[in-house]
Amino acid sequence: MKVEITALPSYEFQEVEFKEQVAQLRHQFVHSTCPGGLVGDRKKVKSASFSIYAEDIWKTIKENKDLDLPSIKVMVATFRCEAIAEEKLKCFTSNKVLY
Repeated sequence: MKVEITALPSYEFQEVEFKEQVAQLRHQFVHSTCPGGLVGDRKKVKSASFSIYAEDIWKTIKENKDLDLPSIKVMVATFRCEAIAEEKLKCFTSNKVLY
């Protein structure tokens, strides 16, 4: 997991610098799914290949009696959270100015 903390200048005292850094931060979020971006290197499962993906998971479950089921739960939760985050990001980026 990658965590970044960003400090912004005061909007009241350094408005120009604040707007520049907000624009840079927005760029990071807008392009976060590109390769090398904040989340761009994660594996996505396309709907067309989901059945194969689900079959592979089921095969793993059937073959491994000592399966670590919480890790699969985490994987499913991560996939769902990423879908929600992507939806929220689209809403966020559709607003041109958020000051």
